[in-house]
Amino acid sequence: MKKGIVKCILAFIIAVSMMGCGSSTSTPTSPQLPQPHYEALVDPAWVNALINGGNPGTAGTPSSYPGKGYVIVFTSWYPRYQTNEISTTGAGLPFATAGHIPGAIFLDTYSIETGPTSEFGAGYSSPSNSYVKDLPTLQAFFAGMGITKDKTVIVYADDDISTMTAGRIAWGLLYAGVNDVRILNGGYKAWVASGNPVATGTTAWTPAAGFGVTSGHPEYIATTKDLFDVINGINTGSMIVDDRAWDEFIGATNSYYWWFDEKGRIPTAKWIGDWVDISSADAQSFIPFEEAKYKWTQAGFTPGKKMNFYCGGGARSAMYTFYAYMMGWPAANYEGGWYLWSTNHANPRETGIPK
Repeated sequence: MKKGIVKCILAFIIAVSMMGCGSSTSTPTSPQLPQPHYEALVDPAWVNALINGGNPGTAGTPSSYPGKGYVIVFTSWYPRYQTNEISTTGAGLPFATAGHIPGAIFLDTYSIETGPTSEFGAGYSSPSNSYVKDLPTLQAFFAGMGITKDKTVIVYADDDISTMTAGRIAWGLLYAGVNDVRILNGGYKAWVASGNPVATGTTAWTPAAGFGVTSGHPEYIATTKDLFDVINGINTGSMIVDDRAWDEFIGATNSYYWWFDEKGRIPTAKWIGDWVDISSADAQSFIPFEEAKYKWTQAGFTPGKKMNFYCGGGARSAMYTFYAYMMGWPAANYEGGWYLWSTNHANPRETGIPK
């Protein structure tokens, strides 16, 4: 009797083990889900405790702080957009005149791009202008600010697109290889509203000896080849996600991009909503993760497929990529976005409402 049971069990085990066998041309598996990083979205109380404590175990210091030093970055897209001037100290800007979190340094969003120009004047002269610096250059640039791979970096903004602005820089830091990147949810307005201290004047960068040895995180960038692999069915474990406005998605408008005039979307792309759909009405905070998870799931998205986000140039999609990173959904940012894709007229496009 026992022998019969044992034989049945062995037969079952063999059958189950063979179910996983197959040829090397089987459909690619979905990416292994990364862990969520809910701790990357912090509130003013967390930042204030960090400033006042600064060491793990110190009373009042946030428990998730690894204790390897920190840098607070105030970022904005305005300065070079308005004047095309670079400021590394915040001189002449609201950072210095209206105030900032004590000890914070200033960084405009264009500084992490290849340049040499910004949206100022005629706009970007080529898709590469809006593209993030290559990894070695970006890492050296951050080291010049005093940022290393091991430091905790808190990013915040104070403009009418604060979530996008902060998201763009946070993604750039993550891509470069910074191990602990945070965004101050609510931005500077939340900091002031909480009654925390404010500093005025300029703050100079204090360069670090080096960024630290790391290969960065190239997996957070999607290439044109990556997108073609999705379109051609070579990579079934990823999808293309459009995070522009609906009218951009269907090809009715090119939105506010005055430096190129191309309409449509990348083939097979699925619309997830514009950047405002994961932001508060005043664009200072992100919506709760559970709310986004519900919306995305209802729309047919799944954490079982890597999301290759794209927008017009890379700012909105960088924000979405960092938000997905916080949620633990695999994602990448297609730098250059629709500008890079559409201005190569050999690339296919779609228009209209998907059937």
